[in-house]
Order: sequence, then structure tokens, then C-alpha cells
Amino acid sequence: MEFPQEPDLIIERDADGVVRELRHLQAPAIGDPDQSIKAVALAYLRLAVQKCLLPLDEDDLEHLAKTIGEGRTEPSENSRFRWANPRELKRDKKLETAIVWCQQTVPVKDVHWATDLEGCSIRLVLHSIGRTFGVTSARSTVQVPYPFWSFDERRFFGFKDEWIKNGLKPREAAQILGLPLGFHEEAQIIGQRIVAFAGVKDKTKAGPAMSAAIVPIARSHSVAHRLLYDFKKKAVVEKSVLASACAGYAFLGDPASKRGDFTVRPDNSADILDAYHDPVSLMDLEPAPGHPAGGRRQLSGPRVTVRQASALGEAFDPPTQKPPFAFTARSNEFAAVSAYYHCDSMVRLVADFGFDLSEYFQNIELPLTVEHRAKLLSGSGARDGRGINAYVTPFMPATSSEAPWNARMLFGLADFADTWKHPLGLAADAHFIWHEFSHVLILAATGSTEFGFAHSVGDGLAAVMSDPSSRLDGCNDSCRGVTFPFVSLPMRRHDRDVEDGWGWNGTLYEKPFGLSPLYRKYGVRDPAGYYAEQILSSTVFRLYGAIGGDATAFDRRCNGEPDVDRRRAAAHYTAYLIVRAIASLGLITVQPTNDAEQFATALMDADVGTVDFAYEGAARRGGMVHKVLRWAFERQGLYQAPGEFPQNRPGEPPAIDVFIDDGRRGEYQYVDDWSAEPDVMWVARNVGGASTQPSVGQINYVYVAVGNRGSQSATQASVKVFTATGADADTWNTNGAWRSVPSANAVQTADVSAGGLVIFGPFEWTPPRRGRHALLAAVTVSGDRSNIDMASALPCATGPVALLDLVACDNNLGYREWELG
Repeated sequence: MEFPQEPDLIIERDADGVVRELRHLQAPAIGDPDQSIKAVALAYLRLAVQKCLLPLDEDDLEHLAKTIGEGRTEPSENSRFRWANPRELKRDKKLETAIVWCQQTVPVKDVHWATDLEGCSIRLVLHSIGRTFGVTSARSTVQVPYPFWSFDERRFFGFKDEWIKNGLKPREAAQILGLPLGFHEEAQIIGQRIVAFAGVKDKTKAGPAMSAAIVPIARSHSVAHRLLYDFKKKAVVEKSVLASACAGYAFLGDPASKRGDFTVRPDNSADILDAYHDPVSLMDLEPAPGHPAGGRRQLSGPRVTVRQASALGEAFDPPTQKPPFAFTARSNEFAAVSAYYHCDSMVRLVADFGFDLSEYFQNIELPLTVEHRAKLLSGSGARDGRGINAYVTPFMPATSSEAPWNARMLFGLADFADTWKHPLGLAADAHFIWHEFSHVLILAATGSTEFGFAHSVGDGLAAVMSDPSSRLDGCNDSCRGVTFPFVSLPMRRHDRDVEDGWGWNGTLYEKPFGLSPLYRKYGVRDPAGYYAEQILSSTVFRLYGAIGGDATAFDRRCNGEPDVDRRRAAAHYTAYLIVRAIASLGLITVQPTNDAEQFATALMDADVGTVDFAYEGAARRGGMVHKVLRWAFERQGLYQAPGEFPQNRPGEPPAIDVFIDDGRRGEYQYVDDWSAEPDVMWVARNVGGASTQPSVGQINYVYVAVGNRGSQSATQASVKVFTATGADADTWNTNGAWRSVPSANAVQTADVSAGGLVIFGPFEWTPPRRGRHALLAAVTVSGDRSNIDMASALPCATGPVALLDLVACDNNLGYREWELG
């Protein structure tokens, strides 16, 4: 294995100078053929340790080598790290990506027993490359160094070392936690364990603690909690609810988006709202109890079930009848049909992306349980369901005390105009179901319903997946940015401006805080984390817009309107990246996602690890949008240069960012014309001559001007120019359709200083015949390779890929074409 070198290797450090991330997406560290996943990971760790980039020592590496076998995760007397269970991401039953974690432990030699440091680990991402794997990033949440209680201190505070080996008995756990929490025998403790948690800045020592999930049995409607009990303080020091909420008004099909204005509101009568009904297919409905196939059906299937016995009483039960399930919008039955259709569609979408549902949702029981009219978890709706809210919360089945979670999606009302006779259910709006489904995805991957750096990515999913067919784009400049358009308009948006404080380092971003990373809380100004969610949704929507979500189709009169097909393709790929990135995140006990940078890198890894993606006829190859992803987070204030917090401005570009200007100055906002500027990539009839129309059958001289957005010089940047003719110019493919232009006497390699501009060429090009001719220029350099650089190992480098998507998403590429007569 060859370890990547700077500038291909990007090293992110925290404020104390500790290495937190190694990122080299275009320069994978490739293992030997037929090596196992852990063997490749171990080889990478050894090289990183040699370069003093990761805090392991020889004892740690020796223990990892001894326990490299499948399923071995035990700690040792001397090692501070152990393997955690890896995760494999497969699509269509083919392994594409593996995630490997090394969990940080407190070694026996230090404290007489070993236990995990909660949330502290090293995470490696490996992508399948031929017969082996290549590592593209590493993320460390390791505590270096960490204080810890001594053996005598533990004994003094009543801690029993035997609990480490054998765990607490249920009665012991209940005795410890019951008094401070006030619960009784009907409460069920599932999954309690002894962990260590890191000290805070006042030098408080870290110490052994009991981390436990207190989950009521299925017949109870109490809320599930996760707790951290400090044996020294003899108290619960952190407590978090295992649930997530979204408040607002909504409606199926979103009448505002359909009309292109906000004149239809949720308190309108059914006569008005029913005009916006859409015919839908309810897939795989099961026969109602006691009815044979072809008779009555219930809203239950293999992926989703609407709870048949409503907690609000028999009058609220979902309908069972012969299809069609046709009901007026202002009815509980309509909410039940909507809940099944939307939730089932979302689970099926995960399967359509190529993921095996039993693997993706291995920590979640399928079918998902949905309550279309539920007793909510707080407020007046907890009594009678008359509340405008929605939640996802995990329950445990009465017959089991272990995962998988029974994740329930609970929905209340959409408005208070009529809460009894003709209610409008919140489950009728796909926007809110997308939000809640995001929590299900996060729970399945991490064991928590929320990220540690933001509430969720549900607003982003709702905005992106609802946008392609929306007419709000033509309403006015601000309408399209409303995330829940059938709600009071200014509440939640996905077009937030970083200069107004809506940035990852801005004045409106309140990062969660807490003693342990598992129990983060938000401040008083934003107690639910919705400010952070809007920053994330704005980031995600910027990505979507850049890769085709802002595409416009023009008629013969040059009248433009949204290009629905391209927008749908961009929406599905954005959603796919989010689904895949979430699946690559670890359990919060191993490595919580507490920083936006972690999710940004997970999204970039999701792109470069994808081989082929095709959905509804829109095909992509992996590796085309990782630069746009990085830019989307940059424009929303991530990747700031060191300085004071807050900073209400975009972040810094990559240290090396060479580009061929197409009018966007190396950035990625969407443009319909993505050809290189005529004074940046031009053809001359004489060496050093002025730009002119190419001549058929004669030597033409091609020049390419390359800039650098970065802060470091691009050393030995090189340029190649390719040519294709006719329809071959629409698709990049290395099968011979694109041919390299001779460059024997050209300036092919040069240094491009930070902020500088260098002209490469001339390249000699002789168009052989009349017709359509195209030129594609690619600049590549260590630290910023073009996406068609074969050394990058990106799937898109070989094609076939649509040239439009390829060039528009890589500023290292420049394209021009001519119709020669």
C-alpha cells in the first residue's frame, strides 16, 4: 500500500492541532489483491501511525493484528483500541463500500479492566477497487489524552469492577436508575452497559458511567429515554429522549406548489382541497383479517403497516375495505391512506436505489409502524391527538429486550380548523413524512433519531424531492425556498443566506452541547435544532440545484421553464447520496456525527464509492459530484480559515483548486451554458495568434488558460486536450471516441500560483471533416485531479457518462464545440 502524500492528502485538525480527518478521495490508499477489509484497514493504520497522523502505538497495532479475524472485537490488557463491527454497503448484492471502526478503550493495564470510551473511535472508509479495497478517508474522535479514575477512586464511589465483566443485573440497574428517574416495574431497561465518558474543560476527570436506554414495554405510551449515570456523582448527568418532532401545517400534494401560489390554505373546506387529489397506487396491501385474497384490504404491507388499533379509539382506526381507498381530504381515512402511500414509497425508494432492505434496516423492524392519528409525545396532543406535530420514536416489542427497534412514525393534525368532525391529518403531506423518514434512516444507522450537529436532514430531503414538479419556481424569487409551503410562510426555508448568519460558523448556528457526545442539547434560542436543520437543508438544496436541480428547458422562442426531467434526476441522486451517507455513519456509541464536516465527507465518499447509479432512466457514474458537494458546504460557511467565531461568510476553497473558467470563476452554481469562455479556451490558425473559427483539414492551435482558486500553488499542473465528433461528443467514454490532441511542442506542465493564471499550449488539432467538432480540456495536479484522471480510480473517469453532467460538475474540465462547414 502506498500512503497518499500532500497535497492529495488533506489533513483536518481541531483547534488544539489534533488530527481529526484524513481525506484523499481521488488518491485512494489501495490494499494488496484479495486482502480482507480489516487487513487493508490495518495496513492503512500502520502507515498513518508511521507518519504521526493517528494516535495508535505498537501495542494497539499488535492487538488489532491479533484480532483481525471476523467477528473478533475483544479489548486487551495493553491496547487502547479494539475493532468494532464493520459495516458493508451493498447495492444489488454487490459490495461497494465498507466502513471499519477502531473503538477507543481504556486498557486493563491502566485501570484493571477495559471499557469503551463513549463515542471515541477511528473510522475508515474503504471502496471496492477490483480485487481489493482502497481507503479514501479516515475520521478520528479519539480523546488524546484522557483523564480517568483510579482503582481506589472507583471502589470509594461504590463502583463494582465485576460489573465490567458481567454487567449489571436488571434489578441492580433498576435500583440505581429507578430512584432518580421515578420509574417503576413497568419500565423496561434494554441495553445497559458500563462506559467511560470524557472530561470537560474544567479538568473534571472522566470516569466509569452506566449508559442505558430506558424503554417502556409495548403497551405503555411513555417515551423512551437514553441515560448517562455517573457513579461518582450518583446521579443521572445526561438524559435525552429517543424521539424527534416536526411541527407545522401541511397537505397532500401540496396545493401551494401545484398552484404556484399560497392562496389555498390548510383551513379550506374539503370542496376546495379535494380538487388537488392525486391517484396513487397502494402497493402490496394485505387482506383484512378474516377476508380472502381479492376481498377487503387493510393498510398494511411488507414494508409499512398503519397501526390497526388506534390509540385514540376505534373511531380513529384506519379503514379496511375493498379498493379503491377513496376518501375526502378532510378525514382520518384520507390521512391513513396518505401515511401508507408516502411511507411505503420512501422505503421502496431505498430498495430501488439498490439497497437490501433487510441489511439497510437491520436495526429497525420491518414493516415500519405508522400511526396516522396518534397520541403525541407532548402537549395537548398527548391526551387526545389534537396537536399539530409529528414524531419518530423507537419502542421495543413486548417479547424482546434487544434491538431491532420498533420505530413508530406518529402523526397528528395539520390544522385546527376542524379537529373532530372533518380533520385534516398531518400525514397527508409528503414534506412532513420526508422529514420524519429521515429520522428513521438516522435511527437505523446510528441508534439515535438525530444527528449530533443538526436536527436531521429531513427538511433537505423534503425540499429536494418536492421541488422538480413544483410551480413555486415561477411564483417569485422567495417562494421556492419555503420548505413546507402549506404552512405559515416564513417558518422554515432551504435558501438561507450565509451572510445573514445561516452558516456552519455563523451567528445563527447553535451547535449542540453536553458532557457526553450522546446527550447533546440545543440552546434556548433554538431548542429543537431547526436553525441547524435549515443550514443543512440550504446546503443540500444548493447541491441539488448545482447538479441539475436548477435546469431550465427552452422552447424555440427561447422561453424557459423548469426542466422537470433533469430536476427529477438531480433530486434522486441527491436523495441517494443522503441515504447512502447516512448508512455509512456509525452507532453513536462508537462515533457520533457531531460535526458538519463528518457528514460532508460521508456524502463525498458516497459519491466516489458509487460504481453505477440509474433510476428512472437517469444514469450516473460515481465520482462526478464530490467537488460540488464540497463547494455546497463551503458556500454555506464550512471550511473556514482559522479565526474568531462566528464568521458570517462562505468558507475557503480547497488549498489547491485549479479551474478552466466557464463564467463561474471555478464555482458550481448551475448555468445552462457550461462551455468554457472564448478567451479561456480558444483556437488560433497561427502559433500565438488570435482566437478564430477552426479550419477543416488544417492544423489549428489550441490554447487553454488555467486559474487557481486555492491558497497554495498548484505544482506541476498538467493539461490534456481531447477531441470528438458528431454524437460522440455527448458522452465521455474511453473506448476510443475521444482522442487526445497532439502536444509534443506544447506547454503541457506548469506551476499555477494561488490566484494566478497560466496559459497552456499550443496543442495541434486538425479537424478531419465538416460537421460537429468538440474539444475537451482537462487540467490535473496533485491535490486536485480532474475527474477523468485515470489515477483517481473514480468510476466516472472511464465513462460512459453524459458530458453535460461531467463537465458542469468538475471545474478542472473545459469544453467547447463548433459546427464547421
